[in-house]
Amino acid sequence: MTNTFEIVGKISLPKESDKFKPYQTNEYDSGWNKSKLLFNVQSDSNRHMLVTEGLYKADGTGVVYSFTKGETDPVTHEKKKGEKIQVPWKNRLKPEVIDNIAQFKRLVVDLEENGRRYKLKEALEKQDKGESVEAELKELGVTDLQKAYDDSQAKRKEFIHEYDFTEFLYKLTQSDKYKDKKFKVTGEITYSYYNGTFNKTLVPKRLYLAAEDEKESSFGLISVFFNKEAVDENSYDESKKYYINAFAKNYDGQLKKEIAAPIQLVIDDTKENEKIQKFSEVMKRQFTVTDDSWKEFGVKVKLLDGAQVVELTDDMLNDFQRDMLEIGAMTKEDILRDLGGDVYGDRIQEMIICGSIRGYSKGRKDTVYIDSDFEAPVVEEQQSSPVDTSSTDDLFDDMSDLL
Repeated sequence: MTNTFEIVGKISLPKESDKFKPYQTNEYDSGWNKSKLLFNVQSDSNRHMLVTEGLYKADGTGVVYSFTKGETDPVTHEKKKGEKIQVPWKNRLKPEVIDNIAQFKRLVVDLEENGRRYKLKEALEKQDKGESVEAELKELGVTDLQKAYDDSQAKRKEFIHEYDFTEFLYKLTQSDKYKDKKFKVTGEITYSYYNGTFNKTLVPKRLYLAAEDEKESSFGLISVFFNKEAVDENSYDESKKYYINAFAKNYDGQLKKEIAAPIQLVIDDTKENEKIQKFSEVMKRQFTVTDDSWKEFGVKVKLLDGAQVVELTDDMLNDFQRDMLEIGAMTKEDILRDLGGDVYGDRIQEMIICGSIRGYSKGRKDTVYIDSDFEAPVVEEQQSSPVDTSSTDDLFDDMSDLL
């Protein structure tokens, strides 16, 4: 699946102010309500803001549009595809209803320690075979494997509507129990068009508790469309970067149509490394178009959003530091240690190309698109959102022990 992201880092709620509310509930004259949450994922030197929201009928008469999971015929063993389904609002949290929904349509928060549930399952299988599990009981710190496994399963919460997912995440971001824990967050990179402006949003779909030693990272998988105007090398001599002007396509739910949003990717050639320089040239060729056609290419990108670690250079030093370095009375490591270990440059927001993705092993693809397919949509004037109201009722009293 393209236009997706995976970020490993610590989650937190941004600071609230008079002008910024990370959590909001809105009600509309039409009878619809909306719950919206903006939260941060701090990953290495990057701080990404994610957005999740759910729209629902205030009187509880609405339905959840979803898709059932596929089934296998017990006789013919033929696999049958799932189908569209409408779930009454009052039934959306029932386990049997959720279990009938396809996995790709479920929203997940898993608060179990990384790998622990798998170890419990393996131990249970050994126990069922009559084998000794004393070592496993000691390693896992439990006395009742079945209870421990059931408790582990209860830490996995699945939802089929964004409202419930949003409400639970709001409580999770407020919990002191998880404020220093790492999470692996996956979701969709979406684009929308509002009052003449294209906006990019990171929409979370799944959160998993990550291992404490898991490396923090931020990556995206994106399919982009481009033509002969894609490669901008005007600033290459100074920056050692090629800027790629392309478009990403997705369905805009508010406009109810597919849109093509302009985005900029970066081929970073700043490091003096033979393989990196070769990679830069290969990528540049992929984005170089010499005719009037439009191409498609899928790339993996590093998502940068924050002040990045940079190499300590002479122009960053004062006269005393330069003199001490020259006479050998100080090293750059000494300076870095006094600075806290790293030097940070200006805050940047960039998507750095670091590879191609599945489906593009042969490189870019031809398309039948023409220039007009990438023009900004023509829409009527869009209205602003209504003012905030009081928060909704707590649906998760039974989950308080997890948070």
